[in-house]
Amino acid sequence: MRFLSILPAILVAVSALAFGPLENPTPVAKRDSWGGAVSLGPSKSTITKAVTTITPGNAPPVQNGVLFLWPGMSNGTGDLVQTTLESWQDNSWCGAMSGQWCIRCSLFGSFGQLDGPAGVVSGDQKVEIKYELATDGQTWVQTATDVTSGTQLSTFSYKSGPYMLYENTVITLASADSTFGNTISTSQGATYSGLTNTGGGKVWTIAKIDVPKMV
Repeated sequence: MRFLSILPAILVAVSALAFGPLENPTPVAKRDSWGGAVSLGPSKSTITKAVTTITPGNAPPVQNGVLFLWPGMSNGTGDLVQTTLESWQDNSWCGAMSGQWCIRCSLFGSFGQLDGPAGVVSGDQKVEIKYELATDGQTWVQTATDVTSGTQLSTFSYKSGPYMLYENTVITLASADSTFGNTISTSQGATYSGLTNTGGGKVWTIAKIDVPKMV
């Protein structure tokens, strides 16, 4: 099973341990609340590269629990590739100030969570998030880059095997699959527009993904 999920607005209120090591994390209630999502897959082929650009807006000044934004990629049975923009009650652990986000490339699996270095993102900042399968066909390389300056904000690589896997989201398959677009779905009021493909279904583009405010 191979699929890609774009989860641009996910409120997660869980134990901090579920999301990797933080210095003196504040315990919160163990429950999840999910925002809108757009998902693709499974495909008859294998995704080799996925790129999206997000402008997150300002992190909320007051919140209950933890707010995460991310595009996630998984084969349904293995590791979850996920670069997350995170808003905790106190984001000083990554150097962020009020209204800013922490960002880190990470991987979640049976071993828990492994994280790359953390960076800081402002609300009006365009961030390119890229997942790419390395030439060994096993290692997924994640990078988060500031679009304007080209500065790398976070990166992480891990040998997870080939999986399949918000503006200008581009998904490249190893071989053409003209039916891949039929698998797209949405939830919680999320919408998308401009789903197109080239190469007979090898490269798929979603021009815009719009996720409504959580209420």
